[in-house]
Amino acid sequence: MIDAQEAHRIGLVNKVVPQEELMDTCKKVAKEIMGNAPIAVQLAKTAINRGINCDVVTGIAYEDEVFALCFSTADQKEGMDAFVNKRAKHFQGK
Repeated sequence: MIDAQEAHRIGLVNKVVPQEELMDTCKKVAKEIMGNAPIAVQLAKTAINRGINCDVVTGIAYEDEVFALCFSTADQKEGMDAFVNKRAKHFQGK
């Protein structure tokens, strides 16, 4: 068992907040995630869930597959164009 500070120090967690700030912080992170391409978020969640239930080699192979799939979406092209042209992104889930 390790405490929250140690988990943060070793990179196991991204952030440690006081209990009273936890829900607001979680909502803020959720909004940031929701601002990403929906297909990419869905595939990332699927990869995480599948990876938990298999060996590392299989998990990484699946992650490679879905990462490649993301590059075939209109949202990827939109995100790249928005980044290059320094404008807001407008994902459509395609």
